[in-house]
Amino acid sequence: MGNLKLLFIHGAGGTRSKWRSLKNFSSSVYEVIDLPAHGDNEFNIISSIQDYAAYIDQSIQEDTIVVGHSMGGLIAIELAARNKKVKGLVLVASFYELPVHPKILDKLADGEFPESLFHASYSKEVSESLLEEERQELDLVPIEITHADFQACTEYLEGRAVLSSLKIPICAILGSQDKLLPRGAGDLLRNIKPDMHILEIEGSGHYVMLEKQEEFHNALNEFVQIVEKQTV
Repeated sequence: MGNLKLLFIHGAGGTRSKWRSLKNFSSSVYEVIDLPAHGDNEFNIISSIQDYAAYIDQSIQEDTIVVGHSMGGLIAIELAARNKKVKGLVLVASFYELPVHPKILDKLADGEFPESLFHASYSKEVSESLLEEERQELDLVPIEITHADFQACTEYLEGRAVLSSLKIPICAILGSQDKLLPRGAGDLLRNIKPDMHILEIEGSGHYVMLEKQEEFHNALNEFVQIVEKQTV
C-alpha cells in the first residue's frame, strides 16, 4: 500500500472493536485506536471534538489517511485541518455536523441507551447475529462517556467551514439506508466539496463497515489508491 498509513477512529460510544472487520482488510499498514475513556484507553474523559483531535494530533508523525466513523469523522475533519501529515480523509457514515435530538441526550443522561436509536443505526436487512454482537458492544463503554460523546457531536458547529477549507483528497462512504445522517447527505457534502469522492453502499445502515464489509473494504481501497497516486 505504498508509504501511506491508515488511522481508524471510531464513533460516539464505540471502541476500536467497531473496526473488527479490518482483520479481512488487504492492507497491513493501519492503526485502530480507542479514544480516551473508551475501551482500553484509560486517559481522562475528553468532552469536545476539538480536544479529541488535539489528543490524536500529536501521534500522527507520518503520511496518513484518517478514516473516521460518525463522530470519528468529525474528529478526522479537525485532524486534517491541524496536521499536514494527513494526506487524505475518509468520512464513514459521517457528515460535517451531527446534532443529536435532545430526547436522546436526556435518555443517555438518565443512564439509558435508547432502544429506538439502537435499531435505527442498522439497515432493515441486518443479521440477527450482528445485532447481538452490537448489543454486547454497548456494554464496553460507560453510559456517561457515551452521553459526553453525543453532547460533543451536538456542540460541534465548525465542521462545514473546516471541511470546505481542506485541500486534500476527501471521500465519504455512506450507507443507502443510514437513518442517522441528513437525507441526501452525499449531495450536501458535494455541494461543499465538489471534488469529494462519494461512495454510497446499497443496503447498509449507519455501521457500513460492519454491515457491508466487503463493499466497504473495496470502496476504501479504491480511495487509498487515488491518494497514493497524488502523494507520490
